[in-house]
Amino acid sequence: MSILQVVLRSSSFTVVDQVCRHPRVNCGGPSGDEPARFIFTRRGSFAVHAGRRTCFAQPGKAVLVRRNVEYRIAHPDAGGCDCCTDVWIDDAVLDMLGMGGAAEPPCREFPHDLEFQRTHLEMFHGFRHDGDAAREADEVLLDVLGCLLRPDGAGRARPRSAVAARQVARVEEAIVGHAGDNLGIDALARLAGCSPFHLCRIFRESTGHSLRQFRLRLRLGDALGRLGEGEEDLAALACDVGFSSHSHMTEAFRRALGASPRVLREELRHSDLRRLKGRLRAMPSMGRHAPARG
Repeated sequence: MSILQVVLRSSSFTVVDQVCRHPRVNCGGPSGDEPARFIFTRRGSFAVHAGRRTCFAQPGKAVLVRRNVEYRIAHPDAGGCDCCTDVWIDDAVLDMLGMGGAAEPPCREFPHDLEFQRTHLEMFHGFRHDGDAAREADEVLLDVLGCLLRPDGAGRARPRSAVAARQVARVEEAIVGHAGDNLGIDALARLAGCSPFHLCRIFRESTGHSLRQFRLRLRLGDALGRLGEGEEDLAALACDVGFSSHSHMTEAFRRALGASPRVLREELRHSDLRRLKGRLRAMPSMGRHAPARG
């Protein structure tokens, strides 16, 4: 079951809140003349299959789908809830961002850190709180996309072979499909069809993270998305996303973002576009509207 709600409509962007729960139906597109879109995941994870290319949308990784590309969505966690911010973008803005080339692939991943995930959530909830401020929203969106695409941003390192790419994709899908579990390195290596040592090496080369870091990033990103929804029971949230305790999750958030889950929940509850714009403009390395590299 998919629920779609437009939270912003302007001359350059349409922002759609998408929530997909079991049973899954009509996962894919396009249907008619659809613009390019950036998909930012707030909760859950899913795969975007476009032609022979597969991209994973998850907290910590945005996905760009080109205009009128036929694609299919797959949900590794069949019983989970996937929530994303779907940003439809017109061709002129895409060109300005340096992403309008004909040689671009049908879909592409853009890894980002947890601080950017926090920014994305502030932006989304700011749209919901102040949906009439279209001009302010356009400027914030351009700044946020500029952050994502800046030249010094974390690009996705690619495996050295198609075999390694398939191995890493299988492991990512397994971790995403069992996000609350701790699948061991031996089990993941058997799934990939290689030794544990080889898997650790190609996974880091591909994602820029160790298996442990990747799993932690998923858990924190998923928990942050649920905090943005106003999650009250923090102990249950910690258990749901795979932390051993509430205190374990709190310590992980403090190390990653310098704030506790309670503080982050209150910040997201009172998201404000003007305050977010000021913070983005104050970032010395933001590189606004910079073209992507890689």
